Amino acid sequence: MNNHLLIRKTLVLLAFSMLSLCVASASDIPCTISGTTFNTPVNGTTVVQCGSLTFDTFSVLNPTTGAGVNNGQIDVLATSYFDTGSGQAYLEFNPNLQAQMDDEFLFAVWGGISSISMTVGGQNASVQETACSTPFSLGTVGVGVCAPGDVLGQVTVLSNQAEQFASFNTTNPVYIFKNINAGGPPGQLTEFTQDFGTIPEPLSMLLMGSGLLGLGLVRRRSRKS
Repeated sequence: MNNHLLIRKTLVLLAFSMLSLCVASASDIPCTISGTTFNTPVNGTTVVQCGSLTFDTFSVLNPTTGAGVNNGQIDVLATSYFDTGSGQAYLEFNPNLQAQMDDEFLFAVWGGISSISMTVGGQNASVQETACSTPFSLGTVGVGVCAPGDVLGQVTVLSNQAEQFASFNTTNPVYIFKNINAGGPPGQLTEFTQDFGTIPEPLSMLLMGSGLLGLGLVRRRSRKS
């Protein structure tokens, strides 16, 4: 009887230890940034590293002009990733747009993602985002078009609208194009936030599975007692 109790306690301890490892990894971790700093514009040398995901090749195209505005600049405000085994990365940008202005914004995501989602701040603003499996052509207005077979997903989000998302098969790399517009007065785009989802990490899935299996064995033994 004592041996059974000892085994049961050992299984409980093992199960909760493995589950704790999974939970411990599910923390909000700052990304690293090089080529620029937070609250300053991204540029062609900017690289953001969020766990296994790398964001680079940032480019702002065809910005409209406006007095007193940092035309063509998109500041990076904050970055982090939530390491749950599904590797959710979060990026926040400020496109410095006032009423009736627009930008086109491109960058690449490396490491394998399977979803995009976005929210938009400000007033009377909208962002259309396209995720593509091949690079976009550069140097023309409206470059956010890739071959129909290469479009992975697309979302269009208005100011203060609920988060919009699109999912697709895990792809590496993914090329992101954003058509950013601020409408007529009092139009203003203050910021937009972006999430990128990845497939679960094998180790995290193994730990979670082992923990749940251990709890299942404990429950089964309890029923037999």
